[in-house]
Amino acid sequence: MEKVKRIEEFALLANLMKNHGAERVCDIGCGAGEMVEFLNKSGIEAFGFDIKIESPKSDRIVISSAKKPGMKLKYFDTFLFKQSMHHIDKDFQEKLIESLAFEKGRKIFIVEATIGEGNYDKIKSLVFPEREMRLSVLETLHKIRSKFSVRKIKTYGKVIEYGDFEEFYRETIASNPKTVWNKEIEKAVKPIFEKYKRDLYQQMDVYLVEKR
Repeated sequence: MEKVKRIEEFALLANLMKNHGAERVCDIGCGAGEMVEFLNKSGIEAFGFDIKIESPKSDRIVISSAKKPGMKLKYFDTFLFKQSMHHIDKDFQEKLIESLAFEKGRKIFIVEATIGEGNYDKIKSLVFPEREMRLSVLETLHKIRSKFSVRKIKTYGKVIEYGDFEEFYRETIASNPKTVWNKEIEKAVKPIFEKYKRDLYQQMDVYLVEKR
């Protein structure tokens, strides 16, 4: 399996979208907008939005939600959900996909971590119940198969880099209010982190959704 660092992941996803004819991309759940910035520098027109944006990296992003987007989505031919679909209400995911890929030629790329794979997620699963959220996306993709073509077009390893356990704890554990943490859990997690820290990765799947 190919393993890539952050900027290499951006290039991988940009090339996937280029190879499928993307010209105008909307990054839904874009965070600070690093991917939006990369796409524009790569020759793909891109904009994005997120419900909360801190330290924006692009002037082509706005604060908005998937239910009430702050831009005209019909303008775009391609939509990217880079680890953001699972943050959308399960009951709204199918409706959102139908509203974006309402005609042939419009494409949706959904990037999600493979459930139960990649040593980074194996560590996180001990302290953060993210499995149910990611399962909701897989359930939605299964439900829409009668109307949409759903293909897994790429699996890769996203390299995760932390200098030490304290940085891992600060960035992954302490920053998430849903984390379950105590001294006993720390005793279990720390040696696992130390074992894998030089080869820490998150296995990612890229799905392409198109109207049949």
